[in-house]
Amino acid sequence: MDLGWIIAMAVATRTTYAAPPAALTCAVATPPGRSLSFTPTVGLTPRRVTVRGNLQLTGCVSPDGSASALRSGWVSLRVTADTSCTSAARVRGRASVIWFGWDGRPLGTSTISGGAGSLATHRPADSLLTGTVTYGPLKGRRASGGLTPDAGLVSCATEGLSRLTGTGTMTFG
Repeated sequence: MDLGWIIAMAVATRTTYAAPPAALTCAVATPPGRSLSFTPTVGLTPRRVTVRGNLQLTGCVSPDGSASALRSGWVSLRVTADTSCTSAARVRGRASVIWFGWDGRPLGTSTISGGAGSLATHRPADSLLTGTVTYGPLKGRRASGGLTPDAGLVSCATEGLSRLTGTGTMTFG
């Protein structure tokens, strides 16, 4: 056998199993003066909670170039989940993203349908950023991310959580 062919096959095989690069990665944050709201208040024991609010996507980068026109976005979401200060389960919801280009003009709207299953963590708000793009730009891509709340776990446990502000990262891949 030709050694060049063997090397080419080894590289091709390795490439086949490599994870594809993300289509888009953005910074995510609650807008200034606007927090996500939780009804009823999140506490120590899980209960069915509705989350409503908006998020800003900024500084979006497309490592694979497939979504390079998308620079930022405005997310409107409504999610229900069995939520406590440390977990989220039976997460269901929908988010709408209005995308903007480099010039600030709208480029389209995507719909994200959520269904994160269960998440046990000190940041159950991460489950709000999980789903699949079912319509519009990035259709078929998986959305995921992390949202670090400004308030800590102790505050949630002692006072409850009716509003949340935070920052993080969101990826569409």
